[in-house]
Amino acid sequence: TKLILLDSLLQEKIMMDSVLTVAENVNLVLVAVIVLLIGYIWQSRNVDGGGSKSERKTGLPTKESVLQLIKERRSIMPKDMNGEKLSESDIDYLLEAANWAPTHKKTEPWRYVVISGTQNILDYLEYIEDWYNAHREDLSEEELSNFDKKVSSLKSELPSLSHMFVIGMKRQALPNKLLPEWEEICATACSVQNIHLALTALPDCGGYWSSHTWCKQARDSKEFKSYLGLESEDRVLGAFMLGRVEEGKSFRSTRTPWINKVTRRES
Repeated sequence: TKLILLDSLLQEKIMMDSVLTVAENVNLVLVAVIVLLIGYIWQSRNVDGGGSKSERKTGLPTKESVLQLIKERRSIMPKDMNGEKLSESDIDYLLEAANWAPTHKKTEPWRYVVISGTQNILDYLEYIEDWYNAHREDLSEEELSNFDKKVSSLKSELPSLSHMFVIGMKRQALPNKLLPEWEEICATACSVQNIHLALTALPDCGGYWSSHTWCKQARDSKEFKSYLGLESEDRVLGAFMLGRVEEGKSFRSTRTPWINKVTRRES
């Protein structure tokens, strides 16, 4: 009888230990789930803009990588492009970068006409050429000669290009806000710089900003602005030419030290 009683007590003890072990395992799982959930909520909060400034800055490039990107920016001419096309997603990426330029009063005055493909870019150049032909009597021989040489050169380079972004600036982008023109020009220039920096981050891609000084008479005309969907008081600030370059091709540049261009007034 005593043996039976002892055996019964022993079995009961084993069962109790088993129950406690299961409970402990369940508690461990619950703790792990809670920790993961808290981590997910914290991460989501930071991504959505919550948290402190230092927390929101996690994930940004280092100052060294930003400076390196700026230093790697180059003006790359069509002669160094190979005729391959940028993808539509690449173009959208560049335009998204362009849209995040600084802008006083948030007028966002930059406007772009995106022209892709050899024939469409040729149509653009031929419109400018037709304008000059229609106004030859009003222009000097020197100006006409310089224009003819430049447009002929550009036509020969067309197969190398992928896209052209014609750059416009709205003089009054918002009906209730008219800012000094120089501020809007600067904002548009910053937008173009964003394109150039973003393009630098794309492998084997390059481009340059053409001010269109070679066709300034047409560029500044009311007809040309209307052709681009702009108003007469708006400005055309040239075009950004884009293309691909051969893999591994590099381009050198230099700058004189910044210390020579800065005056400090310190206490």
